[in-house]
This record gives sequence, C-alpha cells and structure tokens, in this order.
Amino acid sequence: MQCPGQDNRYWSGEAVFELPCPHCGNILEFFKDDSQRTCKQCGHKTLNPKIDFGCASYCPYAEQCMGSLPSDLRANQDHLFKERLALAVRQQLQGQDHSYRQVTTRAEFAEKLGREEGGNMAAIVAAALLSRSENAQALLTELATEDSLIKAVTKLLALETAGNDGESRSAAIFHDACLLADRQLGLRAAAPAAWQTAAGRLAATTMPTTNKA
Repeated sequence: MQCPGQDNRYWSGEAVFELPCPHCGNILEFFKDDSQRTCKQCGHKTLNPKIDFGCASYCPYAEQCMGSLPSDLRANQDHLFKERLALAVRQQLQGQDHSYRQVTTRAEFAEKLGREEGGNMAAIVAAALLSRSENAQALLTELATEDSLIKAVTKLLALETAGNDGESRSAAIFHDACLLADRQLGLRAAAPAAWQTAAGRLAATTMPTTNKA
C-alpha cells in the first residue's frame, strides 16, 4: 500500500509547481514528492521548500518516506529552512539583483565563519539573508519560524547589545560576514581593527576583492 500523500492519483493541481533557483534565478519544476532539484543552468541543488514531513511522527510508512530522502536532508533540517528563506528573499528582492547578490554573499561568509567560530548558525545565516529586507520579522513569521529564532535574528539585525557570550559571538560573526561580503563585492573596505573574529581577520588577508561596478 502506498502513502496517499505520495500517490499521484490523489494529487491536486498544486502537486506540480515552479520556483526560481535561489542561486541563479533559473526556473525549477518540482513535483510535490521531490526532495530536491538540481538546476540545469548552474548545478545548484535546491531542496523542495514545500516538503513537509510532520506526518512522520504517526504515519506507519514514515520510515519508507524518510529513507528516500538524501542523508544530508535527514541529518540537517536547518538547511531546508535556509533554502526556503533564500527563495522568499529572492522573491522579495525581485529586480534588485545587486542586493540579492550582496545578501547571499553575506550568508555564505556567515556560514563559513559560523562553522569556525561557533555561534547561532541558523540566526546568523538568516540575518545575513535578511540584511536588506524591509520587514524581516514579517517574512520569518510567514515561514512559520520559531519565536526564539525570530527574536535572535531581529536582535542581530537591530545591532542590539548582546545579553550573553553566545549572542556576542553571533553578533561578531554577523558583523564580519557582512564586512567580508561587502569587501569582496567592492562595496566598502575595512581596516584591520574592524574585524571582530579571528576567522574573519584571517579570511580578509587572503580574499581577492572586486572593483565596484
């Protein structure tokens, strides 16, 4: 017996949908049971932002469904959130290619520094992606983000004073990720004293810069 959610006899018109690749904007076609799609234009693997495995807690076929997912998706649901957020940000910044490139570059540096320095990875990367958003809290709410994560992200974006060592570390990583991205894109320079993390300072010494267009 097949799970009704995966049986195409029960699918509606929303079972097949299109979304832009968060990396290059090329249109990707998803079936509702696709866990991910590889962009034919840039090769970026995009997770299905509409896939929902909340039924796994009670469905007798959960193991069969979950077993078909890539191991990295099963191991790290945070990546799925990042993909969904990146798609939402791209839609919000439609027609603003320079801004979208800036925030995605900031997110890449945030993830790199976060792996080396620690901190709240989900909050740091989300703040980087939302750093040019006019209403980050509303967008996070639309994505059904946990309240604790929304609070952490908005605190980073508002540059509020950190309340503990973990928040201080996250704020330093977010600060350096933004500086590194903007420097790489040729948007601004940063003096050595500006870096707040060792990983950020090290990355700056070996990073090529791009002249501002």
